[in-house]
Amino acid sequence: MTYGTLIDNQLHPAPRAIRVGGAVVCNPTSAQYEAAGYKRVVDTPPTTDAAHYAVPTGWAEQGVEIVCQYEVREYPPPPPRRWSRLSIKTALAQAGMLVAARQFLSATEIAQGYTAWEALTDCDYIEEGFGGAEKWAALLDGAAQALGKTRAEIDAFLDAIPTE
Repeated sequence: MTYGTLIDNQLHPAPRAIRVGGAVVCNPTSAQYEAAGYKRVVDTPPTTDAAHYAVPTGWAEQGVEIVCQYEVREYPPPPPRRWSRLSIKTALAQAGMLVAARQFLSATEIAQGYTAWEALTDCDYIEEGFGGAEKWAALLDGAAQALGKTRAEIDAFLDAIPTE
């Protein structure tokens, strides 16, 4: 059990040896700590889900205890994944989908007169979500249909390609 005091909202742990009735007591009992003015320190982080984490924000006296205060925060979204064009084209070739992917991407414009296949050939890398979430989802949905796959299969295919 940990004991301590709060001074200017800062926790100061109780020493291992304290004075009790004029004598020095090493490894005091809970009753001896409390008699010397120390309070029990409670540090119990709140339970969070996978999308959140708890950050200690300070200490507060609550009756006979000093309790750690927490703020629950949301994890930031992960950065978008990035694949090299070489890794994407290699994975498509190994899966026997390069020709069908070229046909689909050559028929899909990402800008006026600029096809997705040209963009794949010109770019250094492909970043997940390029063009916005809706355009990215539409591109992957179209690819799934053109390649005779489900969207889940396309997502699993991308998950298997090494990222940068």
